[in-house]
Amino acid sequence: MHELLVQWVGYVVPWIEALGIVVVLWGVLEAFLGLARRGWLAAQRAARKDLGVIRLAMGEKMVLGLEFFLAGDIVQTIVVPTWNSLAILGGIVVIRTVIVYFLNLEPRRGARQGSV
Repeated sequence: MHELLVQWVGYVVPWIEALGIVVVLWGVLEAFLGLARRGWLAAQRAARKDLGVIRLAMGEKMVLGLEFFLAGDIVQTIVVPTWNSLAILGGIVVIRTVIVYFLNLEPRRGARQGSV
């Protein structure tokens, strides 16, 4: 039964991680288009999107993509625990935690600046 589970995880985990890649690329593409639109509107002197909004949207997609990577690594580590997989899992958790911390600073910084 364990061998069947290991084989199943070998097929499922790459798909979970591929979803993470798609989400991160979605965030990068959305941010790139937001920056391009911002530049275009600046050339026309029209209202433009704030950089903080673009950064926040991209950061949210990055965190969501990291959640997929984390889910795939958790599944793989539970079924086939190795020191290497535990190290990768720990690295992803640290990166995700740092990104979420700084993403949460952005709205607070904007609220502080708006109230002054």
